[in-house]
Amino acid sequence: MHWTTAKLIALDRAEGFLEHGWVLPAQAAFAEQAKALRHEIPPHLVAAYDRLKADHLDPVVGVFQGKCDGCHSGLSPARLAQLRAENEASHCEQCGRFLYLAGGHDLTAHGNPHRSRTGVPL
Repeated sequence: MHWTTAKLIALDRAEGFLEHGWVLPAQAAFAEQAKALRHEIPPHLVAAYDRLKADHLDPVVGVFQGKCDGCHSGLSPARLAQLRAENEASHCEQCGRFLYLAGGHDLTAHGNPHRSRTGVPL
């Protein structure tokens, strides 16, 4: 996972906790974390995140079985290769959400039918 994607996930979680008031005693810590992450992430990615957040509850989603977990569209082989390369933050070609390989990685994306979802050889 590209470092900016990891930071976008952390930002989304911190701001989600704040928006929903799930952890009232820790709100100040989440607010500080969100503020720090917004300074660490490149400004153009923060702007894209904010635009996505205005339209979607989940602007950063995983990829399962070669599909975006936000809009469920299949991803192109080029997009899957970009996710595996981890050279930059990647987004869905259909809905625009930021993407990451989720849950033990995607078997379809990795093209190895001899591994379980956790990456353990079968």
